[in-house]
Amino acid sequence: MSSSTSLVPVRASELMLGKAAPWPIYNEAGKLLLARGTVIETQDQLEGLVENGLYRNANWVSEPDTESVPLPKARDVLRKKLGDKKPLRPPASVRGTESVITIDEVRWQIGDTLWLQFADDASQRYAVNLVGSLPNRSILVTAPVKEGKQLFVRDGQSFVVRALAGKRAYAFGAQLIKYQQTPFVYMHLSIPREVRSTVIRQDARVPVGAEGFLALGGASPLPASVIDLSMGGASLVAPPLPGKVAAQKGATGQLRFVASVADQQLSLDLPLVLRTVEAIGDPNYLKYGVEFAGLPARDRLVLSAYVYQELSVQE
Repeated sequence: MSSSTSLVPVRASELMLGKAAPWPIYNEAGKLLLARGTVIETQDQLEGLVENGLYRNANWVSEPDTESVPLPKARDVLRKKLGDKKPLRPPASVRGTESVITIDEVRWQIGDTLWLQFADDASQRYAVNLVGSLPNRSILVTAPVKEGKQLFVRDGQSFVVRALAGKRAYAFGAQLIKYQQTPFVYMHLSIPREVRSTVIRQDARVPVGAEGFLALGGASPLPASVIDLSMGGASLVAPPLPGKVAAQKGATGQLRFVASVADQQLSLDLPLVLRTVEAIGDPNYLKYGVEFAGLPARDRLVLSAYVYQELSVQE
């Protein structure tokens, strides 16, 4: 969660053995304990959750009860059609070739998310925000955070810095010049001599496994699984619209889900236009193709960080 204020307590009586959890369940610190739709199978498991403290995202309070609207096993349904083949990231030749530019050619904005990958441990990546720059001297970023605490980094530490801006992904090497603690905690990174820039197509999709809700044409939200995602749109698996309501191409709506970005659970509410509806061999589910339209600035920032994070993990 972005802050503890978005969490509300869950009574133990609201969770039942043999029943699927109706929400993602977190502890007081916002750490995910149980994914929504997971069946609680034993009394020991339930008691263990209670000991950790039970909380859910307050933003989900108005969503439909998943006991009456079952959560689709979307990835299982889709795998039957795809023959267990996972969606693949387009090859580099499709996405665009790499070029080398100067730091002055990069059009970043204050507050943009950058990712620090430790040179001595490529598996560790931390999200920071751009604070500013001193021409020909340093780039200023916030300090990385781990488990809710600011991570101290020694002077001289080397990083690979990655970022996504518009349709381009950037990467460059840098060193920590100074870890500054006043007037707030931030870091001076060395100015790179060159930056690698790669064009990422708007429709390049990254496989994900997020669970959320799809609302179309004013109908009640449907529980949906996000199969793949880009800055331009997404593929979803969800039940058909109830009753005689049909999913019409061009219908507007919203996709709501929680993205895990840099150990934070951030809610997204993305306006969209329905572009495709496809049968997948199961009458209980359809595959929906949606295009995002008019994203708010905050959601665009979170979405770009989430997409780039997933791209980075799969490299």
